[in-house]
Amino acid sequence: MMKKIFPLFIMIVTGTILTGMLAIDPYESKTKVSNSDAVNPPVSYSDEVKFSDDMNGLNDTAGLRTRGWIPKRGPLSGPAGTTPNWFQGNSTVFNAFEGPATGYVAANFNNVTGANTIDLWLISPSVNGAPGDTISFYSRAPDGSTFPDSIRVYWASNGDTVPGSGSFVELGKFKVSTAGWVESRYVLPSAGATGRFAINYRVVNGGPSGLNSDFIGVDLVRLVGPLTAIDPISSTVPDKYSLEQNYPNPFNPSTNIRFSIPASGMVKMNVFDALGRKVESIVNETMNAGTYEVSFNASKLSSGIYFYTIETGNFTATKKMLLVK
Repeated sequence: MMKKIFPLFIMIVTGTILTGMLAIDPYESKTKVSNSDAVNPPVSYSDEVKFSDDMNGLNDTAGLRTRGWIPKRGPLSGPAGTTPNWFQGNSTVFNAFEGPATGYVAANFNNVTGANTIDLWLISPSVNGAPGDTISFYSRAPDGSTFPDSIRVYWASNGDTVPGSGSFVELGKFKVSTAGWVESRYVLPSAGATGRFAINYRVVNGGPSGLNSDFIGVDLVRLVGPLTAIDPISSTVPDKYSLEQNYPNPFNPSTNIRFSIPASGMVKMNVFDALGRKVESIVNETMNAGTYEVSFNASKLSSGIYFYTIETGNFTATKKMLLVK
């Protein structure tokens, strides 16, 4: 009788030890990594930023919800595992794209049990989206991971918060990078004054004993307006700063603005309404010396008088323009 009981006892103890080993750090990855990533790479956008979250704050469920995010499990998700839907980045797996080393939001294979489907949704705060706006974010998995983690991106123009509902339109999907942080961009197909986009971590055959899930991170999430076209007019360096009158003027809905800068530096050009309220950022970037022309589209504005200003170096100037629709 003892001969039968003893092997069974060994199996139970061994199983308990292995289970304990898997549960030591449920926030880890399956892939053993050597973290040598640099933190705080340069990031630059000249787009109109409508929404931005650098993920440098608290990224547990409570912290995300405080900032307007809605972290949820989707309808395809298997039984809940040992980690929450989304959690704070783990610097022992890899560092954040920018900011503090743990300044990103993460999810991993331990979100479900066994070999089940992972279906996690990170639904954005309400945003005022327009056709042509771009959802932009950085994502990655551990370097050299052999597990094919994947992400899908959705847009709900009506602001729906139910994962997998018919309101969410899929904009695309991709396999998460295993060679460092990579930016992904998706263009909104429709307007939504109170719309929401969603980042969906979906993996079939995921979980601790599955073959397709490991660990992912998401960082620096933005919704930006269409790129502003800024064209150099001449390679000759001008001898003074200038801001010219827009043309055509009056205009509907687009007009061109030419300006010159004799030295490289930060250039800011903004549009204000008749009450002095900022309504548009046209230029916000470092530029080389030269003469440039920028195209401004005012299709989102109503008819009326507007003022555009330029600030660069010690130079500032303001001119008036008239939008007639």
